[in-house]
Amino acid sequence: MKQRGQAVADKILDTAERLFYAQGYSNTGINQVIEEADIAKASLYKHFETKEDILLAYVQRTHELWFTRLQATVSKVEDPKEKLLAIFDHHIERQKVRGFGGCPFIKANDEAGTSDPRVLAEIQQAKLHSKKFIRALVVKSGHKKVLSDQELTEMIFVALEGAIALASVFKQPGEIQAAKKIIQKLI
Repeated sequence: MKQRGQAVADKILDTAERLFYAQGYSNTGINQVIEEADIAKASLYKHFETKEDILLAYVQRTHELWFTRLQATVSKVEDPKEKLLAIFDHHIERQKVRGFGGCPFIKANDEAGTSDPRVLAEIQQAKLHSKKFIRALVVKSGHKKVLSDQELTEMIFVALEGAIALASVFKQPGEIQAAKKIIQKLI
C-alpha cells in the first residue's frame, strides 16, 4: 500500500500530466492543479516547491512509464527485425491513446525546455534513452547492412520523431505507418 504522502504526490502528478499534455504547461496554473487534484495548497507545496518542480517530476515519471511500456511491447516480439518495427506500432498505439497530441517531451521542451536547465536535461535524457534503445535493437537485428548500425539507428530515430510530430498535425497514424514501411525496406 502506498504511503499517504506518495499517494498525494501521485495525485498531483496525475493531474499535472493530464493538464500539461492537454492544455500546455504555460496554460496550466498551480491553482488549477490544486483544484482538479482536490488537494490543499499546503499539500502541493509540501511535495513540490515550484511549478517547475512539478514539470520536472512529470517529465521524469513520463520517461519511466514510456520506457516501461516500450520495453513491454518490444519484449512480446520474437524476431529481432520485427522488434524494430514494433517500436512504430507502439507509438501508433500511444498516439491513439493520447488523441494524436504528439510527444509529451517535445511539448514540454517547447514550453519550458529553455527556462529550466533541469527540465531540458531530463528531456534530452529521455530522447537519448530512446536512441540508445533503438541502437541496441539495431545491433541485434541482423539487418541488411544497407546502412551502418549507426546510420540505421539515426534513420529510425529521426523517422520516428518526425512521424510522431506529423501524426500530431494530421491527427492520424499515416506518417508513422509510412515511416515503418520505409524502415522495413532497410532492415
